[in-house]
Amino acid sequence: MRFRHHVRHEWRLLRADRLLTATLGLFAVLFLYALLNGSAWVRFQEDTLGALAEARDERDARTRAELRRIASGGQPSSPFRDPRAPNVLGSQRNSRPAALPPGPLATLAIGQSDLLPFYYDVSIYTNDQTFLQNGEVENPLHLLVGRFDLAFVLVYLLPLLVLALSYNVLSGERERGTLPMTLAQPVSARSTLGVKLVFRVIVVLFLALGVSVVGGLATGVRDVGRLALWSTIVTSYAIFWLGLATWVNSRGRSSAWNATVLVGAWLLLVVVFPAAVNVAAGLLHPLPSRVEMITVQREASNEAVNRRSELLARYLEDHPEMSGAVVSEASSSAALAWAATEEVNRRLGEVVERYQGRLEEQRRLIGTYRYASPALLAHDALLETAGTGDGRFSRFEAQVRGFAQELKDFFVPAILAGDRMTEAVVADIPSFRYREAGFQTVVGRIVPALAALLAMTLLVSVPGWRAMRDVRGTS
Repeated sequence: MRFRHHVRHEWRLLRADRLLTATLGLFAVLFLYALLNGSAWVRFQEDTLGALAEARDERDARTRAELRRIASGGQPSSPFRDPRAPNVLGSQRNSRPAALPPGPLATLAIGQSDLLPFYYDVSIYTNDQTFLQNGEVENPLHLLVGRFDLAFVLVYLLPLLVLALSYNVLSGERERGTLPMTLAQPVSARSTLGVKLVFRVIVVLFLALGVSVVGGLATGVRDVGRLALWSTIVTSYAIFWLGLATWVNSRGRSSAWNATVLVGAWLLLVVVFPAAVNVAAGLLHPLPSRVEMITVQREASNEAVNRRSELLARYLEDHPEMSGAVVSEASSSAALAWAATEEVNRRLGEVVERYQGRLEEQRRLIGTYRYASPALLAHDALLETAGTGDGRFSRFEAQVRGFAQELKDFFVPAILAGDRMTEAVVADIPSFRYREAGFQTVVGRIVPALAALLAMTLLVSVPGWRAMRDVRGTS
């Protein structure tokens, strides 16, 4: 009964403070706008992938129609685009789409899905360069800043709401002269602070989790497990900032001093430190120049053209399982061209390997130092939960590479053998379907971040909670 009385009292105080009421209203608008923005982005992705699938079906229908016409005695529409040739049917012109569907909680966190490709046109000529140069063509500043989503509001702006509600939970009572009257009752400063913080936790989480869960379900989210994981991360992150406010309030300083320290902590942990880590990663592990890759590709192409016969012999030596399929005219243009393509890919692979090595070093550095920033921990965990983080995109890229190899295994033996494609072959061409990671895999990626966030919360909360025993009604 006493707790309920305190909560009603805190609610009346909150309603009487017009500035805080306006702040809560503003955050409610930001939450809703972020949710609508995320929903619009998911619809854009779904429409794009739908159009991509329709284009593939139309292309396959035209190819089958042309193959039927040729089988009936007709001629190819172009001698250079004869669909009976396996190197033409498997080329970029007849590429197969490999699409990454929107993440399970993409409505809540757009993440890097607006920066990293969510589909590739895959053919037998897909190589490492495809993955490095297939990016979005948009305003670079827009891509750098990112889209406004719920994850951004929760990670960067929610702490400000928490601090606005809690920076003066005790100092305000002291400055208004009500703390001595409160402590004159059979209550302690610790219990008073506890009630105030619990009330603020309820207000903040009611707003943040209400928009996340209700908004997510309303926009089509059906993965309840991920929603529960999302809610756990948001709760842990909010409690960290409340714990920090507890510690600052326990110092017994003025409200202005509390606000200055807490805002400074927000700037350091949410803005300055993450930016410094990103800059340090780029300076310590700079990526190789893409000009080098273009130069290598040009040199390798020129060299491969002059050594096609030698390269074909070497290719068959490295792939003895295909040597029996080669026709007597092993110098056929398609087979020679494929051998040259493989040599170019091999040379490019050496450059890409250095690029990927540097990129992995950057990720390891950021992954190590993220444990010093609750904002980085919460942001990475939210993106992983939503399916818009590095983990899901890396998994997608690995599956696309496997699919590209599957297409090569389907077409290359026919190229080397000089086979002709028929209408029936079109239906047998491999297609791509993304295989989502299991829920346990996602949890395994997030547990370390949650554990670190909990440790940070205890680190800032326990000393402040203990210091509440020494709080008096006067300074």
